[in-house]
Amino acid sequence: MFKVRSAFPLLWTVVLICVLTLGCGKDATMEAKEKQAIQLVQASKVSSDAFSVISNIQKKTDEDNRAGNKWESDTWEAGLPSQKDLMMEKLSQYFNAFRPSGDYWVKFVYKDKDGVHEGLWDVNIYTKKVTPKNELAQQLAKGS
Repeated sequence: MFKVRSAFPLLWTVVLICVLTLGCGKDATMEAKEKQAIQLVQASKVSSDAFSVISNIQKKTDEDNRAGNKWESDTWEAGLPSQKDLMMEKLSQYFNAFRPSGDYWVKFVYKDKDGVHEGLWDVNIYTKKVTPKNELAQQLAKGS
């Protein structure tokens, strides 16, 4: 009887750890919102008659390749600015009382002979506002 009684706290501890681990991991909804943030950056334009960021990236890739500066890799990544935003986003999936801000960061990284380059943007997926945060992001938005 003593062994059974001492096993219950251990069992509850294991269950609690599993629930917390699953609750803090990425799910399909979060991945879809991160993908949406990336797509908003890729489609963003500085003005209505300008080219999109993804078009400017393609143009820069082609120009650099012709100049002998071939890109080795390029990746897109997105995420929430803080752990608090992650928890609000998670809770809003289950409770209407929580309103997520919709703020994400998006990062585009590429590597060439000059090193690794990183463009950063702030994105709000609800208002669709895209803000370049560093020099490379501004260059890619303007196409220069």
